[in-house]
Amino acid sequence: MRDLFVKTTGRYLLHARLLWRSAPGLSLLTLLVTVGSGGAQTLAIVASGRLVGALPGAFHDGPGSAAASDAWFWLIWTAVGFVAGPVLLGVSDALARAVSARYLQTTFDMLLEVGTHPYGIAEFDDPKLAGRIDALNQAMRDWTFLGGIDSTWVVVQIRIGGIGGFIVTATWNWWAALIVLAGFVLMSKVVTAWINTFYDDLLDVTGTARRQATYVRKLLTAGETGKEIRLFGLAGWMIERFSRIWLDAMRLVWRNRDQSVRNVVAFLSISFVLEAGAFTLLARDAAAGAVGIGSVAMLVQSLYAIEGFGPIGDPQSELARNTAAAAELVAVRRGVGLPALPQREDRQPTEAPAPASAESRPDAASEIAERALSSDNVPRPATVEFTGVTFTYPSRTEPAFRDLTLHIPAGQSVAVVGVNGVGKSTLIKLLCGLYPTDSGTVRVDGRDPAADAGARARVAVIFQDFVRYHLSLRENVGFGAISHLDDAAALSSALTDAGGGRLLDRLPGGWDTTLSPEYADGTDLSGGQWQRVALARAFTAVRGGAGVLVLDEPTAALDVRAEAALFDRFLQVTHGLTTILVSHRLSSVRHAQRIVVLDTGADGRGAIVEDGSHEELLALGGHYAEMFTLQARRFTAAGAEVVG
Repeated sequence: MRDLFVKTTGRYLLHARLLWRSAPGLSLLTLLVTVGSGGAQTLAIVASGRLVGALPGAFHDGPGSAAASDAWFWLIWTAVGFVAGPVLLGVSDALARAVSARYLQTTFDMLLEVGTHPYGIAEFDDPKLAGRIDALNQAMRDWTFLGGIDSTWVVVQIRIGGIGGFIVTATWNWWAALIVLAGFVLMSKVVTAWINTFYDDLLDVTGTARRQATYVRKLLTAGETGKEIRLFGLAGWMIERFSRIWLDAMRLVWRNRDQSVRNVVAFLSISFVLEAGAFTLLARDAAAGAVGIGSVAMLVQSLYAIEGFGPIGDPQSELARNTAAAAELVAVRRGVGLPALPQREDRQPTEAPAPASAESRPDAASEIAERALSSDNVPRPATVEFTGVTFTYPSRTEPAFRDLTLHIPAGQSVAVVGVNGVGKSTLIKLLCGLYPTDSGTVRVDGRDPAADAGARARVAVIFQDFVRYHLSLRENVGFGAISHLDDAAALSSALTDAGGGRLLDRLPGGWDTTLSPEYADGTDLSGGQWQRVALARAFTAVRGGAGVLVLDEPTAALDVRAEAALFDRFLQVTHGLTTILVSHRLSSVRHAQRIVVLDTGADGRGAIVEDGSHEELLALGGHYAEMFTLQARRFTAAGAEVVG
């Protein structure tokens, strides 16, 4: 129980730090107005009690008497208290909306930073971490997360009213006030801990299972999967699968919640007994004449106000949901090597910072890429080197490569071929710096792409599963080099080089057409059209200074002739640059200057087993020649032409 109390207190402190980090001035002003609203509640309690006490004398002595003046005095202050409270609460609510907007910006930025830090993608291979991030995404989109920010001030206002109630009650009987206060504080802690247990399980323990259930639910409700769901009669099976996964996950939540509810019931009972005892004591003093009618009216209200230190219902539940999500966000950030809270951007340094290196500046990548452009605005080809590389995926125990070495001189066109699973795409991911090596080095122009933004700026890749952005054509092409996003000439040249020149004329909004049918002004593209857009993105990267262009089987959905034509065009347009073509169709890459064959080596790991030109490898009569012959026979039988 003590650990739960400490955890709850720590979360409230974290919440306060986030508020201060997001909007220090507004948060302080909102706090002051909220305190004023709570103080007005106490004023109303005291003034109304005094008014009740003054009324008998005022009625007895009549208008104009000192008792009547006293009653009028307390009536005015009662009115002030009752009016000022709601007015200040309204002002606090308006300020709270502004604070909430900045708080959301801060926390959303913190979550986005998790998704983009570090540069590599190894963290996405961890299913538990992926589940936690997905659970955070859902929790922070839920209305209770925003409601929890606004509820902060409601809780503070009620607590301030509770402080006022305690002070007023203590003027009558300090130890009774203290006992009632302690009972409600303990009850609030227990209830908050109980709520936190529920939300912690939702965010952490059941994150992966609920993510699976959400996926199945989306299959049942998404339009793109509706055809197969209906055709194969999968609805019943998927409903049963969703129910089973979701119920299995929630049973743990319910079990932990039910185990904690006994503490809640016990402390509720204790608080009830303590407050009932206080009212009994007040009734005894009133019956004995020790407390007047005005004091009784005041003390009844003040005892009720002390309940503000107990559970507060929805506002407290929403605040608990918010603080649970914030605590989980900080835990995830620390898990990926980020600080708990981001540094304030507007903080002024206390001393002059050391000169930043080219790699550390935000614009380092674009500057280094620009320096790679020759005087005629053509990028210089880059050199690629893999030296003694051993690499193991985080989710596996056996390495994908062991002691792999490959040198690609500047300006050479290289094809990487091999059967599925030998590491072709892994090689490209290492070239992009998306994973660090276990040992050995990967270098682009002598720089490490896993740690150097300048090296990454020299590499452009179109992956097999390239992204189809639900954005405009301009952005889909221009993302190859953000600096050229508004350069119409560069984008047009890239799209033309990719064979998509006629595509622009067919789109209703030209460059600004959204490439998604999910939008009123949007449209979808065929598979071949998307291939050309993706290729144009790579060509745009050339304008941005890329010296290595890679096609990592992005044409797998095309037939062999279409792929061969696209690769040939790619080699023609990129002549003079360093290019890497990855494919399992050997006839498509035969025009590359050099072909590297990957296969499993003697130790069962991916290794380079052959290296040479198309003609040299055919003459060698090894792996490449065997695979090429087999594919040629198959395609010839299907009526396709394969030139040896």
